[in-house]
Amino acid sequence: MKQESFSAEKRIELVLTVFVFILGVLFIRLLFLQVVMHSSLKNRAEKGQMSTVKKQIGRGAIYDRSGRQLAMSIKTETICVTPRNVKNKDQAADFLSKKLGLSRQYVLSKLKSRSGFEYIKRKVPAVIADEILDKKIPGVFSQSEEKRYYPYGEITAHITGFAGTDNKGLEGIEMAYEKYMRGKLGREEIRVDAKRRPILIGSRKIKKGERGADVTTTIDGNIQYAAYRELEATVKKSRAKSGSVIVMNPETGAIYAAVNYPSYDPNTPSTASADKKRNRIITDMYEPGSTFKIFTMSAYLKKFPNSDDEITYCGMGKEVFQIGKYQRTVHDHEKHGNLTHNEIIKVSSNIGTVKLAMKLKPEDLYKEYLAYGFNSKTGIDMPGEVPGLIRDLSKWDKVSMTSVPYGQEVAVSSLQLARAYAAIANGGKLVTPYLIEKIVKNGRTVYRHKVKKQDGPATGKRREKLVAMLEAVMEKDGSGKKAAVAGYRVAGKTGTAQKHRTDGKGYAANKYVASFIGFMPADKPETVTLVTIDEPEGYVYFGGDLAGPIFRNLNTMMASYFKVLPSETFTADAEGGDAARETAKMPSIKKKTFAEAKNLLSAEKIKYQSHGFGKMVIAQEPAPGETLGFGKYAQVFLGDEAQADNEKTYMPNVKGMTVRRAMEVLRLYGLKAKCTGSGFAVSQEPRPGVALKKGAICTVNFMMKDGV
Repeated sequence: MKQESFSAEKRIELVLTVFVFILGVLFIRLLFLQVVMHSSLKNRAEKGQMSTVKKQIGRGAIYDRSGRQLAMSIKTETICVTPRNVKNKDQAADFLSKKLGLSRQYVLSKLKSRSGFEYIKRKVPAVIADEILDKKIPGVFSQSEEKRYYPYGEITAHITGFAGTDNKGLEGIEMAYEKYMRGKLGREEIRVDAKRRPILIGSRKIKKGERGADVTTTIDGNIQYAAYRELEATVKKSRAKSGSVIVMNPETGAIYAAVNYPSYDPNTPSTASADKKRNRIITDMYEPGSTFKIFTMSAYLKKFPNSDDEITYCGMGKEVFQIGKYQRTVHDHEKHGNLTHNEIIKVSSNIGTVKLAMKLKPEDLYKEYLAYGFNSKTGIDMPGEVPGLIRDLSKWDKVSMTSVPYGQEVAVSSLQLARAYAAIANGGKLVTPYLIEKIVKNGRTVYRHKVKKQDGPATGKRREKLVAMLEAVMEKDGSGKKAAVAGYRVAGKTGTAQKHRTDGKGYAANKYVASFIGFMPADKPETVTLVTIDEPEGYVYFGGDLAGPIFRNLNTMMASYFKVLPSETFTADAEGGDAARETAKMPSIKKKTFAEAKNLLSAEKIKYQSHGFGKMVIAQEPAPGETLGFGKYAQVFLGDEAQADNEKTYMPNVKGMTVRRAMEVLRLYGLKAKCTGSGFAVSQEPRPGVALKKGAICTVNFMMKDGV
């Protein structure tokens, strides 16, 4: 019995010893892991649980030449969820789908996901996110993100381009200058589950990001806006396929406006087709038609500089040219007999242009076209530019000399054509067009554009003769009379080019590109403006009729904007040509249409300047019956008539005016002014052309220096 009791005690002692031994081993192991291996194991665990992500903060802004923001970053919130923490998924799906504008089924699928983390919707306005977070739904939270915002929307879309969901530039300046604008990427560590999915909010910064650089462009927001609205109205009215406008400084190559219609909203780029996103001014080629004739004339004057009095018979509308055994019939839009060089350009005679070209060698023409920059890229600081196309001289066929001189068998981009006309405008220099003025990072300028020029073909007397021909186009019996700007010397050229068939076999019936290009003032140009309208429908398809009025309206606005004084030798009535009387009594034109007012002023041979927007005269200076002295201009203020005989007011353009003058003009429009600073107006809100109620308050900023 004692033997059995002893054996039991021994077994218990053995078990206890083994147990104590095991505990000791475990304690020593635990001590080893917690103390000796602590740092190593902690690092290993963190490596398995943490994931490094790149973070971009503060993408740089895009500005116009006056400091208006064309692209900016705004703070938004991304709504996220940890699905396993959401208790009532059906109720949460109902609420979130309504607040976020998403389908209930989509939201519910996110809430039922087996993932540890899901995005519900990215880049939600802060006010919406606050409403969601106030509901305090378990498992639903937000993360701050930046979103790109484009204040001018479709008006500057082809300039700014857009950035994607992750703020990476995908089109336009956003893409071309990504390396500057994105800044330096920061890095953060976030916790993940075993499948590397984010499971917790919160992060740990490894490397702080840097804000991107700001890009200042040459674009002028006011000119860009006016150009877009003019183009939009004409494309819609003519039911055209598309249209473009480019405004460029001929001395520097700075582009003040570059618009296409139709356009797209860069704030919602996914809704737009690839065709709408294309910047046609840079990427598209077309046959220039009659706008090309001036370069043929340039080649002729180079070869025959003393041929001013030469007369060319233009076949009364039809001429058959015999080239060896080949024949080519060339037509004019109207019947013309004997014409001078000036008249050939003035009435845009195809026959006259070809006859002059036939007196030259093909190589004379070819070299002259190349000298104006055709068949090569302009070098603009944006991607996607096409070089245009003038076939190599060896590939000209027997009848090319009866086509190329007036713009057939030639393809140009709008940008190329604008630069070529700028070479005539500025006295013979080929400038490099550009859009980026400077790039600034952390207050330091890291890039500034340097104007690039090279010698062009038309200088001295030859240039003067070409300008005189282009001025003749604007006269009452010229093809560009509808583009004439009241009171100013304008040099320009119309173009109506028939388009090729899609199968490449000849020209398509009733498909044209209508265009007008010109510069003003002709003697010392401020701008070169090109307007193109692609495939207008209906019987009105000539460049002078469709593109000309856009040029006129836009340049009338720019004359005031740049404070360009009228030419004293020109009356303000584009349809007139008589000298103004020494004195005249001002007629009553208030409440009359602009067309009626112009007729009344023309009858009295009174020069005028128009201001504002609309079809009705809402104010005039001087008052009816007052005497207008020699050289003085009547001031005509335009608006529109709405219902109940009320006047509809549009914000006038007061930039460049003194404080007193701006106050007077705004008072005439029934608007109140909030002025800051002194000197000349350099900016205004709202922009010119914005519809306003009488009594609205407008903000105008003034500076002593010239602001344009």
